[in-house]
Amino acid sequence: MSEGHFTSSTLSGGTHKIFYRTWGDTSGKPLVCVHGLTGSSQDFRYIGEYLAPRGYYTVAPDMPGRGRSDFLRDKADYNFIQYFKDLRAFMAHLNLGDVDWLGVSMGGLLGIHMAGEAGSPIRRLMLSDVGPEVPSEALQFIVGYLTLSPVFTAIEDVVNGLKQSKGTAFYRGDMNEEQWLHYARTHVRQTPEGTFIRAFDPGIAYNFATQPLGQEDLWPYWERISQPALVVRGELSALLTEGIIEKMLARKQGAPLDVLRILGTGHVPSFYPDEQIRLLHQWLEKAA
Repeated sequence: MSEGHFTSSTLSGGTHKIFYRTWGDTSGKPLVCVHGLTGSSQDFRYIGEYLAPRGYYTVAPDMPGRGRSDFLRDKADYNFIQYFKDLRAFMAHLNLGDVDWLGVSMGGLLGIHMAGEAGSPIRRLMLSDVGPEVPSEALQFIVGYLTLSPVFTAIEDVVNGLKQSKGTAFYRGDMNEEQWLHYARTHVRQTPEGTFIRAFDPGIAYNFATQPLGQEDLWPYWERISQPALVVRGELSALLTEGIIEKMLARKQGAPLDVLRILGTGHVPSFYPDEQIRLLHQWLEKAA
């Protein structure tokens, strides 16, 4: 794995640094991985490590306000237009041409938009537990989640808290203890006082509360996507319903849409265990 930073500009006229991670040789097949609303590039550690010896160059940014990227001074800049600006700068910084795309939740929404644009650089699109629309009840739950500010005294407390989601619509699935610890460490950051708080800027809730999916209807973009596409649904998910999948299948043009369901998970499947990552790899090879 390698790490880097680059500087991007904000819509309000400032600048900020974007942190990113890469796995594999730059000569490999490029796979851009974009995390969810409160995620980070660390979400793709196991995918990157699995695919590197199999000929893939996996790249993943921390979107602004997450992970090790800068928090934005103007919270109004946390919007989809800014995210597209940063992603295009990220791809240009790494000199990427045509790419495969794995978008988790928010990253999937961004992928739908980009894949549906004329001359899109996305050649194969993978969506993790998201479609062109999200039920309002699920969005309201997320808004409530963003307003919470838990404080943990030890990383083990974070692990135990995350494990309590088992059986719910937001359970990421069973993991081994090392993977649970990794998930916990990506979920929080340590304060100077030694406690642990969540690792994202609370300011990302500012626009999300009123414009969670941005200002555009994503269905027209979906209907323009002719590339091979895969949508992954967590069995317990309340964000990607079977009804939405049926609409996606009916409206997909060009290459077919494949559907993968991960049992025992909600939003979103972790894709930490090898058996889950293997399914993504098999699909990429089949769709090549």
